[in-house]
Amino acid sequence: MLELRLNVEDIARVRVISTLGASFETHFAWARLTDQQRDGFAEWRRAARIRMRRVSAAHGAPSAPSGPPAMEPALSLLETLTSPVPRETDLFHTAAVQPFWDRILRTLKAERDACGRAMLAGGMEHVLNSLHGSVRWEAPVLRIDNSQPGRQTDLAGRGLTLVPSLFAPQPFLIDAALGWSGLPVLVYNVTPAPEAAAALWQGREGESALRALLGRTRADVLVTLQDARSTGEIAEQLQISNPSASKHVTVLRRAGFVTTERRENSSVHLLTPLGEAILG
Repeated sequence: MLELRLNVEDIARVRVISTLGASFETHFAWARLTDQQRDGFAEWRRAARIRMRRVSAAHGAPSAPSGPPAMEPALSLLETLTSPVPRETDLFHTAAVQPFWDRILRTLKAERDACGRAMLAGGMEHVLNSLHGSVRWEAPVLRIDNSQPGRQTDLAGRGLTLVPSLFAPQPFLIDAALGWSGLPVLVYNVTPAPEAAAALWQGREGESALRALLGRTRADVLVTLQDARSTGEIAEQLQISNPSASKHVTVLRRAGFVTTERRENSSVHLLTPLGEAILG
């Protein structure tokens, strides 16, 4: 656990900014892409992988042996702090973050504004205690429960910058221990609620229209097949029965949205180009 000691001068110098920039978010988005869970980023992963394949094909980028094309961002964490605007050659940012950046930025600005309102309502102590479940203020110590090596740090009047992040996996401190020579920065992750996530990643009525066309479950099956899956895996992912999953796949295959391949001793289903196109 990290323990930051803040004196009165530090408290007075705490500031909240909306973001450390698109490069910073892109750095952490890469790790989020590989998560295998149904969360607020599931729709983003689906859309990002589709765009990555398109960008990869357009630029002749090599593909990884499995999974998405090999587009890992080139900038290190510290490099993103001094180069907040991604390079033009950053294909992962182009495919996975840039299309959503305006909405991501609005979300982070809204979080910053919420901190401002909390400050007016209850002071900086209220802000520090409401940042994240893993961050706790017990004057004069701010405790951060994360995976960084435990240590105690006295801010000694330097102050602290608080920054929300959409893609960061946990709250963490950026300071001299990481090689950063600027003022200490506490990044904390914000997780969008399901309704907010839908607005973030869809931004259009595309998915609702798809569900109206195909039916909710059948549309969900189509989305799930962004990654090749067996019938059993589809059923498990969507929490439906195997016969129901098989029926939906059959209908989608007849419509030309899905194809089925034999791999080793099992059959797997995956999207056809038409299936990818209808998902956008």
